[in-house]
Amino acid sequence: MRPQFSIVFFTTLAGMAQGLLFSLAILDFPVQIFTQSFLSTFAFPTALVLLGLGLIASFFHLGRPERAWRAAMMWRTSWLSREVIVLPVLIAVTVLGLLYSLTNEIPSWLWIAIVITTILLWICTAKIYQCIRFIQEWSHPSTLMNFTLLGITSGWMLLGVLVGLSDGAKEFPLNSVMSGISFILLFVAFNLKLWIWRRNRSLRPKSNLASATGIKGSNIRQTSMGLMGGSFNTREFFHHQTEHAISNIRKIVLLCAYIFPMILVAYSISSPSSVIFILALAIHFIGLIAERWMFFAEANHPQNLYYQRVS
Repeated sequence: MRPQFSIVFFTTLAGMAQGLLFSLAILDFPVQIFTQSFLSTFAFPTALVLLGLGLIASFFHLGRPERAWRAAMMWRTSWLSREVIVLPVLIAVTVLGLLYSLTNEIPSWLWIAIVITTILLWICTAKIYQCIRFIQEWSHPSTLMNFTLLGITSGWMLLGVLVGLSDGAKEFPLNSVMSGISFILLFVAFNLKLWIWRRNRSLRPKSNLASATGIKGSNIRQTSMGLMGGSFNTREFFHHQTEHAISNIRKIVLLCAYIFPMILVAYSISSPSSVIFILALAIHFIGLIAERWMFFAEANHPQNLYYQRVS
């Protein structure tokens, strides 16, 4: 598939915001760990900025942005429509959390609402792609697992950076515990990605060139797609990158999204440092962009069996 950078940025930014809110809720729900000034000045504003930037990025994917509201009309059958509904709900709940943090302690029911809406948004976003059965790379529970795990990982690391910069935790400062949990999350996400790539390499098309073209025979060779200038199909359902470029992007994913951040947070376990954590998060985010680009590029649409070559 052809990756759309608007969707790449939306899913990574919104996923990080969800991970930040989810981590805040999990830590602060049993016992109030974070100060109100930290929540009102750093945590909730950062989450709102990320959600807002992701929402703005998603509009660039629309042909008619002024009709975006219509996307919610098919909520009974469309995961995209459900995502369009859940995202504003999450933003509203986050705004409510910000207002509470300015005046009073965050109530337990609000933390529960934040956890539920973040999980629902991960489900809706992942299901948009997972429900497409004819794209085998997406049609698997690992799609939801990958979206959720990377969101939690990036959000947790962002929380570590904010706590380190603001010293806003009563009993949970940036220390070896937070670095250790970051390392575990990165390690699990890394192994999940390796498993996904191994699975994708083993996939085989359920159709072939004969069934795609309707031509009977066992020795069919296609030398032209039959179109001189291309079409919507040839533009939108293939990434148009060489194997060498794909290989290099895959290396960027491995190094930036997982390996380099793991090395940095492992170092910060014994020597806690906000600078190291910020660097790890920055490199991780670059890797997230590449990872999400690869997620779309690796999806092999069955129509490419027919439109194989330009000449």
